[in-house]
Amino acid sequence: MRKIRYLMAILCFFCTASACHSTPSMTDAWPRPTPCAKCVLQARQIYCASQVPGTSQWRVLSGEDEGTVISQILTITADNIVTIEEPETRITKIQFRPDGSCALISVESMDNATRSEFDPPLLMCEPELKFNTPLQSESPMRVVQIEDGAQRDQGIGTRTTIMDGTARITTPLGTFDCVVVSTHFIGALAHATMDRTVTTWVAPELGAIAENNCEKIKILGVFIKSSERLIVKLPQKL
Repeated sequence: MRKIRYLMAILCFFCTASACHSTPSMTDAWPRPTPCAKCVLQARQIYCASQVPGTSQWRVLSGEDEGTVISQILTITADNIVTIEEPETRITKIQFRPDGSCALISVESMDNATRSEFDPPLLMCEPELKFNTPLQSESPMRVVQIEDGAQRDQGIGTRTTIMDGTARITTPLGTFDCVVVSTHFIGALAHATMDRTVTTWVAPELGAIAENNCEKIKILGVFIKSSERLIVKLPQKL
């Protein structure tokens, strides 16, 4: 039992709070994406679009913590390393490269004192993402303790990103014609496997304004946990 709890902890940085289920959710009320053959998004439009340090807030529309507000603090270093911090929850580091592409460096889980590292960084997006053109990438992945860097598990992280099309949605920010981007991540470690799908609604002028996360975790080949969370971005406070 102790080993199962530990293995849950090392993958918890990706976890959200409620079980995936087949009952209707907020996203079911939103229109399905329609083809958009000429659509092109830049990596910076999808990830950290504004590239301006500061704090943004998101409301959880579905999930165990439904109704709560999440703060995200964005900082940027001189060498274009973007850090996105959800206080007391997680810290994500993304590398923006001179060619316009971006890659995932690491994700820290504050609750479980572990950090998942990708070396080399896992490619998230080429400088541009075009409709119906999947981007696939993989990188060695290891999980370490934040305090002393001791390795707890290792394996391979693989990621597939595709632009699904466009859809008009309404959020607290207003009604927008969004480009819909889907990402499928698989973390195949020695003792556990995590399968995560993220759907992101991107308003080209604002960046991501809504995101749905759904994942399944298998531990020691038998133990499975499912979780799902839908969040929407809130207007900035005056």
